[in-house]
Amino acid sequence: MEPTTPSRSPGQSSFVVDIEKADDPYGEPVHLNSPSPANTTPFTSPKGPFVSPASAAAGPLIGLKNLFDRNPATVVSGRYSINLRQLFVLILILMGLTTLWFVVNPPERFGGAEGSESLVQSAVGVSDQDRIKGNHPHAKPNMPAVDNPSPLVLEASHGLTGSAKFRFERVRGKGARTSLKKIQFQFPAETQKARLERESRLKAVRDGFEHAWKGYRTHAWGHDEVQPVAGGFRDTFNGWGATMVDSLDTLVIMGFNDEFDEALEWIRTKFDMTKNPTDQIQFFETVIRYLGGFLSTYDLTGEKVLLDKAEELGKYLLNAFQGKNFPNGRFAVQASANSPGYGFVLAEVGTIQLEFSRLSMLTGNPIYDTKARKIFEVLGTATSQLSGLFPPYVQDSEGHFYSNFKASVGGMIDSYYEYLLKEWILLDGKAPKFREMFETAAESIKKHMVMRPENGVQDYVILGHVDSASKTIEPNMEHLACFMSGSLAMGAKYFDRPDDLVLARQVAQGCFLGYQQAPTGLGPESAKFVASTQPGKFIPDAETFFSPSLSRKDYILRPETIESLWILYRLTGEKKYQEQAWEIFQSLEKSCRTSIAYSGLLDVTTPGSHDNRMESFFMAETMKYMYLMFSTPDVISLDDFVLNTEAHPIIRT
Repeated sequence: MEPTTPSRSPGQSSFVVDIEKADDPYGEPVHLNSPSPANTTPFTSPKGPFVSPASAAAGPLIGLKNLFDRNPATVVSGRYSINLRQLFVLILILMGLTTLWFVVNPPERFGGAEGSESLVQSAVGVSDQDRIKGNHPHAKPNMPAVDNPSPLVLEASHGLTGSAKFRFERVRGKGARTSLKKIQFQFPAETQKARLERESRLKAVRDGFEHAWKGYRTHAWGHDEVQPVAGGFRDTFNGWGATMVDSLDTLVIMGFNDEFDEALEWIRTKFDMTKNPTDQIQFFETVIRYLGGFLSTYDLTGEKVLLDKAEELGKYLLNAFQGKNFPNGRFAVQASANSPGYGFVLAEVGTIQLEFSRLSMLTGNPIYDTKARKIFEVLGTATSQLSGLFPPYVQDSEGHFYSNFKASVGGMIDSYYEYLLKEWILLDGKAPKFREMFETAAESIKKHMVMRPENGVQDYVILGHVDSASKTIEPNMEHLACFMSGSLAMGAKYFDRPDDLVLARQVAQGCFLGYQQAPTGLGPESAKFVASTQPGKFIPDAETFFSPSLSRKDYILRPETIESLWILYRLTGEKKYQEQAWEIFQSLEKSCRTSIAYSGLLDVTTPGSHDNRMESFFMAETMKYMYLMFSTPDVISLDDFVLNTEAHPIIRT
């Protein structure tokens, strides 16, 4: 199914783009309206029309006019002569207008109890109330209006003003809207003892992040990565300041407002994507770290410069497509410098949907959503020897059949399966084909990849690599594959698949054991095991769980195990996941904290074997998930946000 082209109805300056036909399994029509100054037709979202305060105020006035039009009264000495019924209706209308005035313009906007603090302006000159309502001049057509906060948020945000208050409340889901059922566990009130313990751990995590941020700020400001052992920096992701952009929303979530404002000023004045326009840039990493970082932080702050940068970057990213359905793995900012691509990696082409769809939603430009969804349409027509599972390299053609490949949920493949579910969530369940593709993949994963310990223990499993032709499984589970536990758990809740939740728990436990039994308390990049003579079974090592001689033993500060533990905690409320995360954090502090920041390990079985690298995802993902594990559950709720594969939360509107 080819996406339709943009169209405008006669006499209407707003445009409505049917990216999908109404009966298309890939989704209902997506309305991306961009009203011109000459025509202020209200923005229409998939959830109904948005009515501005001005339109709402006009309603009673029109009603008043109609009242006199229907009941013309004589004019005596230049005055209307009305009956008691008309007078009563007039009083009701005036009372309604008065009430509406105070709803649109609450007292605190003009002073109220807070006095002059109510008129605090942000760094870009926008009042807090305008930010919260989404009416500020920097908002794009569908910058969501923000609902009244919960009493918990109101109490916690007491004393905050301006942009800090907006950020605080936005992080807690203010303005999120969805028609999907709620899946997050309804946590009961905490005991004082539990609260003090949780807050103590939360502070420790926040202090750890602050240490890492200061190391980056001192030794690598404006560069991609800090070198945590030797000092200095590395520029491995375009030299655009990957750690800074990747960490923006973490700063907001943790409440580092001064640090955020400093970083924002650097982005406003120094961030430049055009300084080396012919460089061949990694498409996938640029999408998830930079574009995801800009979009998420814009959702949390409403800062116009972030959306401007996202839109500029989006235009450059389109250079990767070069007339094909799938993007190349490399692209250049200068269109003429783009070179022909290589084989299309499944994770690279299947991990742009959240970012591109959200960019279309915020800018009103449908091209990004169209490009992203076309990829899933093409892959949705493909078949393989393992239903719903694909190889690391895929073809840019519809109806392709794949055979004789190794399937896994690890590197080069992983986030494709993650985005099938998350794009369905972002589109509010209105794209049933993505659900179908995710459930088909989940069934094949359960059928073909699950390996169990030979000793008969039932509380953990691993997800191995399976040969599509012979169906034999290798007992090898990469750290990247540990994300699958969280995806299975969310799918289980949304789609009423209880067996998937059981499997999610078992996968998470297998990943955690790779940490718990290693001498450093940290898990390897790839855990390999001795194969059993029994089909579908493996033999765990008695001391280290994984086999040291077979495994890739480096640890590069990866987040996937923490990610799944956090999701399981938020879905089940089981405190054991908090305890496991805290155990991992203590190991991080002991084995990876340096005087500068945090380093990876060359060997998880050898304490002190430091790597001189701190990837940007450590602060973007690992520390963020750790912080969210010990936050109150309203912070980045799974019912309000969907997180991209780099842990950048996108608000659901």
